[in-house]
Amino acid sequence: MRISSVITTFCAGLAAATNVQPQPGPKPQNIGIALFKGWQPLDVFGPLEAFWGLGTNQSINVYLLSEDGVSSEIKPYTPFATNSNTSATVLTGYSYANPPPLDVLLVPGGVGTRNDAGVAPVIDFVKNVYPSLQYIISVCTGASILARAGILDGKRATTNKRAWVWVTQFGQRVRWNPKARYIRDRNVWTTSGVSAGVDGVLGWIEYVWGSAVATGVENGMEWNRVGANDDKFGKLYGLW
Repeated sequence: MRISSVITTFCAGLAAATNVQPQPGPKPQNIGIALFKGWQPLDVFGPLEAFWGLGTNQSINVYLLSEDGVSSEIKPYTPFATNSNTSATVLTGYSYANPPPLDVLLVPGGVGTRNDAGVAPVIDFVKNVYPSLQYIISVCTGASILARAGILDGKRATTNKRAWVWVTQFGQRVRWNPKARYIRDRNVWTTSGVSAGVDGVLGWIEYVWGSAVATGVENGMEWNRVGANDDKFGKLYGLW
């Protein structure tokens, strides 16, 4: 064997080894969703529907958390210019200070992520709880919360393409990808905007429980799943 062939083979193997992603460990059971004033409805209710479908054939628990452990408003922190009232209140039951046991945490986005004071408690919670989690998932501008918590440093990630410039300012050491619908880097999953949360969660379900389970959930939702690299919105907003 030629030395050049040996070197080429070794380098290829080394490159592959450095990109190896960890395989799924024990199946997670306890899933939390962190809420704050001004979260985006579909960021939460889309994945929640997927979790509901998953729970019909897998043993899981889903918990809603908020700062006070009582409720969380969808209402944005600033009123719409149209004076429309589209707010609602969701009961939670668990606080950031006293969370249930968690294996997975989902962090939604929404206009509330732009209220620094309003999301400071959830940023601190994410920072503190992340080391004990099997997985963390952000939807839409929820990636800004993960970035501000330092979780995305050195990792590949994506976010809402319309809010791209605003979100990515928080992650100067993040390898942002404007073409991705969703991304997995080690135990961190990030998705593009709003409806992409469902695609990302279905991708996560497939990663952990397999394609048959994920397809069953997808079909039960009558959802047309979009692949991880199939996202048109970066081009729509001039990001590539």
